Amino acid sequence: MVIASVLILANVPKRYDYDVPPTLAVALGDMVNVVFAKRPQVGLVMAITSNTSSDFELLPILSVDTKRLPVPDDLRALLNWFRDFYCVRDYVAFKALIGLKKRRELPEHPPATVDPLPALSAEQSVIVDAITHPHHKQHLLHGITGSGKTHVYAHSIQRVIATGRSAIVLIPEISLTPQFTAFFSQHFDRIAIVHSGLTPKNKDIVWNRCLAGELDVIIGPRSAIFMPLPQIGLIIIDEEHDSSYKQDSHPRYYTHDVAQERARLHDATLVLGSATPSVDTYYKAQSGRMMYHTLTARHNNHALPTVDLLDMNACLTKSLVHPDLVAAIQRTLAAGQRTLLLVNRRGYASLLRCNACQKTQACPLCDTSYTYHADGVFRCHRCSSYRAMSRQCMHCGAHRVDYYGIAIQKIELEVRRLFPTARLSRLDRDTIKTIHDMTAAIESVDTADIVIGTQMIAKGHNFKQVALVGIIGGDTLLHFPDFRSSERLFQLITQMAGRAGRDLAQSRVLVQTFSPSHYVFAYAKHHNVTGFFEQELQYREPFDYPPYTQIINIIFSSTDAPKALAYYDTLRTFNATVTETLPNVQIIGPKVAPIDKAAGYYRHNVFYKIPMDDCDAFKALLRSLKSPRNLRLVVDISPQSLL
Repeated sequence: MVIASVLILANVPKRYDYDVPPTLAVALGDMVNVVFAKRPQVGLVMAITSNTSSDFELLPILSVDTKRLPVPDDLRALLNWFRDFYCVRDYVAFKALIGLKKRRELPEHPPATVDPLPALSAEQSVIVDAITHPHHKQHLLHGITGSGKTHVYAHSIQRVIATGRSAIVLIPEISLTPQFTAFFSQHFDRIAIVHSGLTPKNKDIVWNRCLAGELDVIIGPRSAIFMPLPQIGLIIIDEEHDSSYKQDSHPRYYTHDVAQERARLHDATLVLGSATPSVDTYYKAQSGRMMYHTLTARHNNHALPTVDLLDMNACLTKSLVHPDLVAAIQRTLAAGQRTLLLVNRRGYASLLRCNACQKTQACPLCDTSYTYHADGVFRCHRCSSYRAMSRQCMHCGAHRVDYYGIAIQKIELEVRRLFPTARLSRLDRDTIKTIHDMTAAIESVDTADIVIGTQMIAKGHNFKQVALVGIIGGDTLLHFPDFRSSERLFQLITQMAGRAGRDLAQSRVLVQTFSPSHYVFAYAKHHNVTGFFEQELQYREPFDYPPYTQIINIIFSSTDAPKALAYYDTLRTFNATVTETLPNVQIIGPKVAPIDKAAGYYRHNVFYKIPMDDCDAFKALLRSLKSPRNLRLVVDISPQSLL
């Protein structure tokens, strides 16, 4: 008797055994049709065993689903790891990694003519040699902005392909721009670019091409790590510090962890690259767990920009834009050069308050202030709900609602008033919703005198003739109740500084701030990345924050506030077991979450600081934690935000 262990594609707690009829050829990884709970279901064959007898009669597999693609061995192994590492059910892991992929007829792809790669500098050549050395498997490439990290990636990929293996290049979704993808398409033939704008059919076609061995290189955002390339030899995570590598919905996987496991399964090399690596990654490199490489000069030898602070506390006017920044923009315009202005908030006004009763106009589902947008709409940036603009207070009825706070649309209007003849381009999530919007926006930059954008303009773009960068409202990041707040502000300033002077001998960055004495600015002014890392590590170690421990955050929520509160007893019992079994685990909570309400759900959390040696034991306990119906329970392993 041949028995198949089948992962049912439904949210059930375990796998189920089915009889494989002698007349049916079933292989590992096949998608099969079965009956489950008296209903037709599709399942994935995860194991096949032989057994001469069984205590009870098993239902037979009905047929192999030939319309669906089988799942290769390495992805099934990754699925098992994902399920255990993130403490989720099989089906949740399956949906995140694979989903149902259809067989598709593959279009013809005639060989394309590609250009030779640009020559490497001596510094770059040494790094490529190290990356492609067979015994060096993990690398951090810390290169200043404009230093040629992309060329290092490309030459490393070329060498890997020459050995008959393939490569995955991961980039933040917003960085899928013509500047990056065109470079690789120009120099590699068997390449595919995946992104959120692809139709399900086109995603299936890329999946089919991978399994057919038609592709050597995949470029895409975090989900590209699951593409079924055969014989992977190299995985690259560019802009590795970027927050988009953390999935912010269930299951909340972190791309770095998945990439590390996938590289291990293929005996592949993993490269993390950034001008501002995360503190966690830097610590791993300094601890000897990764090889550490630096690129210290821009490829054209242009100097990094000077960085100066503009103290808004000492500003004599109430202008949104500091007079010194206004004067610098005027000089830049006169020289025929370009200015980038980063504004760290969408919309027109970030706070709506009634001057009669002093109450904030807040989203009823989230209890957070609406943001006013210049299209006449109040929007909640947390749950995406909206209502028509009104000066009438939601609380007292007085028509005295006024708008406060800095946001990008307000700055745009101010800049247009100050520089009426300048050509402006604005880049934010309200103007850019698709990859095609981004392509058009990047092209519009070439004809603009002043470019105003949110954080998306800091992400790896190579804008021309940028002599001046202004940062407005960036230090609001310091007010978030998160131990990574300083790190994120430092990265933002340094990345924005990297947009300046990439093709100019001299450039400048001006940072408006109400907190000029904060230590983050002292390091940002001098482009002192390693100094900031060392300072930040000194702050974190006494408090046992990562990278010194693993954090796991459990968020539980309900639309019924008493039901969420009732779960405190369950968690206190669980915490008592943790303390008894693993006394070195630190427990904070249960308590009301920093974001206490979102989309109508009342949110609470408890988080754990876990010594690295205790992580597996803690997860074993965690798998026993149950949640009642009508309660959302999210287990966030390695959270990148504690909000």
